[in-house]
Amino acid sequence: MNKIKAAIVAAAVVAGLAVSTAPAQASNCTKGGATYVCEYGVTDHALPGGEKEQFLVGTDLAVWTRWTSGGKWSGWFSLGGTAWSKVAIRERTDHGPDAVIIYVKGSNTRAWGRERIAPGQEWGPWDCVGCASS
Repeated sequence: MNKIKAAIVAAAVVAGLAVSTAPAQASNCTKGGATYVCEYGVTDHALPGGEKEQFLVGTDLAVWTRWTSGGKWSGWFSLGGTAWSKVAIRERTDHGPDAVIIYVKGSNTRAWGRERIAPGQEWGPWDCVGCASS
C-alpha cells in the first residue's frame, strides 16, 4: 500500500516537473557563488526553527543544495544526479515530521527522487520513480 501511495504522490510530482530547454541550450545564472541552469531556477524550502535550504541544478547538471544555520548560509553541497528539470520538493510526513523528498526529471525522462528523514541527516540514494525493479 505504501508503494502505491508513493507512486501516486510521485506521479503528481512528475506531472509538475516542467519540460525545459535541453541543458546544452540553456543559459546560466549565479546564486550565492553557484552557477546554475537559469531555466530550472532555485527551489526554496523552509526548515524547522526558521532556517532555510535551497536546491538548484548546477551547470554540471547535478543537484546542489545549501542551508542556513544560525542565519548564515553554508557552502553548496552536491547531491549528484543528472537533472533535466527544476528541483521539486515534497514533505513526507508519513516518514517523520521533517522528512522530505526531492524530485527531478532525469536524462532518461523519468522522475528521480532522493529522500532525507530530517535536516542534518544523510540523504538516501537517488531512486527512479516508477522504474521496474530488476
